[in-house]
Amino acid sequence: MYLDYTASDFLTVTYNCDTHILVGRWLRPVTPVESRRGYEELLIASRKEKASFWLLDVRRCHSSAPETQQWLKETYYPKVTAELSTPVCVVYFMSPDLRKDFEVNGAPLESATYAGKSFRLSLCTTEGECLDWLHQQQQPVSQLLNAK
Repeated sequence: MYLDYTASDFLTVTYNCDTHILVGRWLRPVTPVESRRGYEELLIASRKEKASFWLLDVRRCHSSAPETQQWLKETYYPKVTAELSTPVCVVYFMSPDLRKDFEVNGAPLESATYAGKSFRLSLCTTEGECLDWLHQQQQPVSQLLNAK
């Protein structure tokens, strides 16, 4: 079952209750202001569902503005990890050309630790790879919860 949280002209946010994955699909290139608004919408939905596994489809976007990447690393991801259960795992579904741009125009965002909480990130070029990566990230969490 899917729950729809937001739909705008630039972003849709849904939560898959069966896989426990939050999906954000960017529908067009966005301004830095729209980008921040969209990421806040993702966090709102994540809080409601306690969703710490995200698939972000950015195939229709251009590379993020440097100020957006800085905001994500320094402000947004630390906020997300503080508010959600750990680990927070985010996979970006992007075109091969966009992935090349990320690699050439500055290092892709990397997995990190914020305030002692784990944040994992991956960049993939197919939705299947994205889902495989998220399922791999979910396995240790599921095992930990089942052991309790």
